[in-house]
Amino acid sequence: MRRTPRDEARQARTSVYRQHILEAAERVFADRGFDAAKVQEISQLAALSMGTIYAIFPSKHDLHRAILELRGEELLDLARTVAARRLPPREALRALIEVYVDYFLAHPAFLRMHLRAGTSWAMSPLPGTDEQIEKWQEIHELQADVFRRGIADGVFVKEDPGYLARMFTVMDQVLLSDWVSSGMKARRPELVRRLGQLVERAFCRPASERAHRN
Repeated sequence: MRRTPRDEARQARTSVYRQHILEAAERVFADRGFDAAKVQEISQLAALSMGTIYAIFPSKHDLHRAILELRGEELLDLARTVAARRLPPREALRALIEVYVDYFLAHPAFLRMHLRAGTSWAMSPLPGTDEQIEKWQEIHELQADVFRRGIADGVFVKEDPGYLARMFTVMDQVLLSDWVSSGMKARRPELVRRLGQLVERAFCRPASERAHRN
């Protein structure tokens, strides 16, 4: 069945409404937490009626889940993009640091929302949908592959690659949590530098050891 111009206009309008609702909800969840957040607050911030919101998202849980799925897909795309470049392991880890810092600086409400929920980024998102868990697993496997290649090349410490990938994620979360708690004053170069130094000390073998291996 061919769609009419009216159908296309309605779909475009719904898409715009959906984006406004997600952005408003993200800010409310970041400020209030999921349990305390009210759909009425989201409605006021988005400047859309409660009826419009419920027509797109039947419940607050559906709205919360949609944010997590959207942001999870965006983060997965970033990890996939870095993996597709097939950079040397240390450069790949540096690239992941940069794209993750850039992403959360661009989406501070999502970062605060996630931190407020107290979720450990190193653990599978439970409770979570199968889709959310699959995204988390793929992101960590992509990170683990960077460590796997680095261990084989002798540039990273010998440890389980999956464990190192989770450690890397925890370090990212702690750094960004500290950034939020300190008023989000540090700029990108400082955050990238700090995380890069932490990663270098934790995962990279000293140059003397690498030279001896070669």
